Amino acid sequence: MMDTTDEMLQKQREIIFRKSSKERFLIGADTIDFGKTIVESSIKQMHPDILPIDLKVAVFKRYYETTFNRDELDLIINSMIAYFTKYPENLRFNI
Repeated sequence: MMDTTDEMLQKQREIIFRKSSKERFLIGADTIDFGKTIVESSIKQMHPDILPIDLKVAVFKRYYETTFNRDELDLIINSMIAYFTKYPENLRFNI
């Protein structure tokens, strides 16, 4: 759905391109971080007692379930679990 007029899109572009490369990069990084927060929140809402490693796996699946075939997905998930089992200090709720 596109409900923004061409005039407003042009205005948005002008505002964005007046910013420095660093500012635009930071806006992009913040947007990605916000998206991850939304995904995490929706998963936690469905599974309030989810363990941190299970949350990481669920977020990964949400993003990449259609990118990898089943065998690749299983291999990556098993590698994630092995890594975070070996290095639990790297396991944080924020992905």
